[in-house]
Amino acid sequence: MTLEHFGNPLLEQRKLQEGKAYVERSDQVVISITGEDRASWLHALVSQDILNLKPGESTEALLLTPQGHIEHQLKVISHAKELLVITDSARSEALIDWLTKMRFRAKVSVTKTELRAFGVFAEVAGPSWVDGFSLVPKASVSYASERAQFSYRELVADAPPELERAGLMAYQALRVAAGRPEISDIDERSLPHEFDWLSSAVHLTKGCYRGQESVAKVHNLGHPPRRIAILHLEQGDALCAKGDEVFYQDKKVGTVLAGALHFELGSIALVLVNRNTPYLDLAVHSGESVNPASQQVLVPADAGKAANLPRPSAFKLSGK
Repeated sequence: MTLEHFGNPLLEQRKLQEGKAYVERSDQVVISITGEDRASWLHALVSQDILNLKPGESTEALLLTPQGHIEHQLKVISHAKELLVITDSARSEALIDWLTKMRFRAKVSVTKTELRAFGVFAEVAGPSWVDGFSLVPKASVSYASERAQFSYRELVADAPPELERAGLMAYQALRVAAGRPEISDIDERSLPHEFDWLSSAVHLTKGCYRGQESVAKVHNLGHPPRRIAILHLEQGDALCAKGDEVFYQDKKVGTVLAGALHFELGSIALVLVNRNTPYLDLAVHSGESVNPASQQVLVPADAGKAANLPRPSAFKLSGK
């Protein structure tokens, strides 16, 4: 099983980002979907366009509840005569069980494989899922006015690529710095809009799927009740943890989703805060410690309503 790190997590971050190392995503499993109806069948269930996925291409999709809340994250690769789906290990049995129940008369088969997923920031040979989170959306919208480059992909294979190895802590720090959400960040109320997940995992013009009405309603008529942001802690070596509380003055306004020590940025945290949380004067409460932090806005307070309203800068607002 992959360790959190192999000695120096900060050095591992550098090597991973430079394409000189890989991280084994031991927190994920690979599912195979075969059968002649595989593309049209999965297309009807999830938030993304699977039907028009060409061989060798990949995309990200979400499986939502009827109310539009996030249940599963699917990283889909069209490979040969199957769809390879990388998904969270802890949720995989529930996902496979639900997908199996939804086959009805469709000619599909859903099985868990022994393949492994390896995260890299370099092109590698073999079937790979290419993360489109930092790219310009093709059939959706990004609420963030700017987004950090995140040229990440996951190779599906029996063995790792011929690179040095890095631990999950290295990947965690890089994805927090990029504002990249993972399924481990969600709770039972999570909406795609709150995480700016529409940009990479939701096709706004495809046909019906479970939760579509809620997705369209929030985007076109309302605002997501919470929003994701990055906090830069003033104390550069303070490490906050998932579940730590975010305060504005004396009022709790949010929760830490993931914390990390970044090799360039110092102590950072990915947080989920209430929509109307002010952009300034925030602090993270970690046990007895109170750590003031500056906010890097990812999803602005006016996100939604078809994203037609003016939006503030995505980086460290001055409040002016």
